[in-house]
Amino acid sequence: MCMPVLIGLLPLLGLSFLAGHTFEHVASITMILFAAACIWSGCLVHRRWGLLCLLSVGAALVLYIQFAGPPENEEKKEWKEAAVMAVGGSLIAVSHLLNRRLRARCHCADCNQARGRKEN
Repeated sequence: MCMPVLIGLLPLLGLSFLAGHTFEHVASITMILFAAACIWSGCLVHRRWGLLCLLSVGAALVLYIQFAGPPENEEKKEWKEAAVMAVGGSLIAVSHLLNRRLRARCHCADCNQARGRKEN
């Protein structure tokens, strides 16, 4: 319940850089790199390489909007930019969820050790 108030106070605390394009670019690249590392390690276990394709499409959409989208000085942002960003982020999230589900169903020694279970 306090989150909207806290977000509104961020500029007063000197955290206005969070609204800048540089922070968006760094956050997007970091998100994609972490997602790629997680999906890659999952694909090595469950061999569902299509998840990398799903991640790649989502990452391409996000990177396109962040680096090749409308110019920063454009006053009126297009709703298309927000829609493409939402689709790209959703594809990345879906690839994560599917990877997590596949890893949860796996009963190999590596996955059991990662979950803290003993081997059967």
